[in-house]
Amino acid sequence: MDEGRRDLAAELRVLAELLIDRVEPVLRRLDTEDAPEWQGCSWCPFCALAAALRGERHDLLTLVTGEMDGLIDVLRDFLQTHGSGRHTPGAAERADAPEGAAPPVVRPASYQPITVTRTREPDPARRPDRDQ
Repeated sequence: MDEGRRDLAAELRVLAELLIDRVEPVLRRLDTEDAPEWQGCSWCPFCALAAALRGERHDLLTLVTGEMDGLIDVLRDFLQTHGSGRHTPGAAERADAPEGAAPPVVRPASYQPITVTRTREPDPARRPDRDQ
């Protein structure tokens, strides 16, 4: 099962890199400095789509491309940091462990049911009628 997880992680890593390579040029094209400015509203997603199709700059597209640039940078950093797929403990983690100590055992989280009790009944006047 561990081999299957490694294969899946490697495939997801390749997929993420491919996605970045495909999305980044599109984002660059949506936020070019030399594109004409959109003359319609600046908040409507439909107008943003129309501006993208016409090759014009739109405030919403500029905002989205800026946020996506940040997300792509974080994703690239994550892929670079965790590229091998295996966690190697840092010097601080190794220094805390006593000599000859076994590596810590990581157990999956277990389900623990909880009991929920109401302190008061809901107000039927505030509840929308579902029969309408």
